[in-house]
Amino acid sequence: MNMTNITLIVFDVDGTLAETDDYYVEKLSVLGNKILPFISVECFAKIFRPIIMVGETILHGIYRLLDIVGLDKIISKIHSKFSVKDKYKYKEVKGMRKVLKKLSENYMLGIITSGGRHSTEAFIEKYKIGKYIKFVVSSEDCKYIKPHPAPLLKIAEDAGVKPENCVLVGDTIFDILCAHRAGAYAVAVKSGFDSVRFLNLHKADLILDSVRELPDHFLKR
Repeated sequence: MNMTNITLIVFDVDGTLAETDDYYVEKLSVLGNKILPFISVECFAKIFRPIIMVGETILHGIYRLLDIVGLDKIISKIHSKFSVKDKYKYKEVKGMRKVLKKLSENYMLGIITSGGRHSTEAFIEKYKIGKYIKFVVSSEDCKYIKPHPAPLLKIAEDAGVKPENCVLVGDTIFDILCAHRAGAYAVAVKSGFDSVRFLNLHKADLILDSVRELPDHFLKR
């Protein structure tokens, strides 16, 4: 990856900047413990985490089919409206805001998400990262969603840069496919839903444990 040419770093949200998977694992584990109190929350967490990871990959596939038939925007709006309610419920990936602050001093930053605009704005507002994130493309802002290259091509156009000057940071194979199909670089993080095996299989240009490692790679060039 030729980092000297990169001017725009684009982030996925769920599993990359927000601990979406941890939220669902915790909720299901606590519920399981209430139903079967002789099994600890920790044991349930070990059971539910791989199930959620596999389920999320399947869900992404279904979402892609909805995208093909033009129903993804409707689903995104409904999910966005009911998932946020009064406040954004997912925790941030540890150190996320510090990373964005550091990177914003050298790069333009943006967000691409298959979620709706409402939930994306709620995330940005809760963690006060609007001063770092200058460009946002949600499922409502583009005709197609990831893994189609359209979202990345749009955000590159909005920022006035070429796709080859962009890197997309995400946690799933859909992020990798979106980046490579657009002609951009793909950085995969292991903090989200897809396994390292899947990330390697789809040839991410760089695989990191989480976004916390980004400054070590992008600010030392």
